[in-house]
Amino acid sequence: MMTAGGAAAAARRSPTTALMIAFAFTLPYHVMRTAAAAGLRVHVLGSGAARGLRMSRCCRGFHETRFRDDPEALLDEIGELVRRHAIEVIFPSDDVSTRLLAALAGRLPVRTSPLPDLATFDLLNDKWRFTRFCRDNGIRAPQGWLFDNIGELRSALDGGEVALPITVKPVNRSGGIGVIHVRDPDELGALDEVDYRPILVQRHIVGETIGISVLCDRGKIVAHAVQRRDALRFELFANADLVDNVARLAALTGYHGPANFDAVVADGLSYIVECNPRLWYTIYLSMIAGINFVELAMTPAAFPQPVSVDAAEFRLSLRRILCRPWRASRRDWQYLCYCLSDPIPFALQRTRSYDDSDVAVPVEVMAASDPTPPTVAARLAVS
Repeated sequence: MMTAGGAAAAARRSPTTALMIAFAFTLPYHVMRTAAAAGLRVHVLGSGAARGLRMSRCCRGFHETRFRDDPEALLDEIGELVRRHAIEVIFPSDDVSTRLLAALAGRLPVRTSPLPDLATFDLLNDKWRFTRFCRDNGIRAPQGWLFDNIGELRSALDGGEVALPITVKPVNRSGGIGVIHVRDPDELGALDEVDYRPILVQRHIVGETIGISVLCDRGKIVAHAVQRRDALRFELFANADLVDNVARLAALTGYHGPANFDAVVADGLSYIVECNPRLWYTIYLSMIAGINFVELAMTPAAFPQPVSVDAAEFRLSLRRILCRPWRASRRDWQYLCYCLSDPIPFALQRTRSYDDSDVAVPVEVMAASDPTPPTVAARLAVS
């Protein structure tokens, strides 16, 4: 495999000025930092929690959007900023901005980073539709059910239609928000915390939780990184079965652009749990490990062979790195420097000053393009 840095350096000249669209804080912050590390001068157009991005040394300018629900208004603002700041490329940073740019594809004044088409984004971003698609097309994924409300779910559990262990989650959130694992009867009380509808239920597969980040060019994976992460450590490693599972999904959908998949490995087989058809939170950790997906995303078709990093590991505990510096690796120090070199956003994240937990594509928007939208009367179970 060719190295990510070598491929990018040989393949392209980075545009100097970029516009990032953002409506959240935490995820867009790490996307912006990764873009800045790729040599981009990043302006931000956004609102809400994204206002915190102006505190970063990597933000060349923050521009408040008046956008609410009319994409035409956002298009006008983008055009003005492109003229005023000589923007050369536009890219999204969260769920909402990815869908908006996909909807505006072909009408933007300058090029964008690779984006999925609107129908494919909606298919993969809706966790219920994603589960159905995988199961219907031979992609290994957990069994799933959809319920309109918590009462229906409890009735299905009482009647034996659904049996433990299960995982309960909303269909349109990311970052683990709203996810509840009910592995035995003692954990049924956790269902009282469900405050969303509809409710996706997946068979809980006991195994190792891992993930994979990919960059695709019209259905073909051109860069990937398989990862595992906990509170103390981040690691990239090889898993051919997961890469093959995701490659088949990418080929079936003709997926174009970056995406991140959560998966579980049990008995040597990988099961794809959900997809985030956008850039992802741990993108900066992949960068530290040696693969900058924002940099690669600018010219995905330019690489003659797949790009990956199959072995890298470093610690995520700043305290352990500082207290035992003699044990710190080069990547440990890179992670430390990443966190402390932009101190104000680092403090904002630690204190959770910006709540972006409600930033998600509305369910009704995604369901509008579904030929079989979920309803109480027609609850489709994937067997």
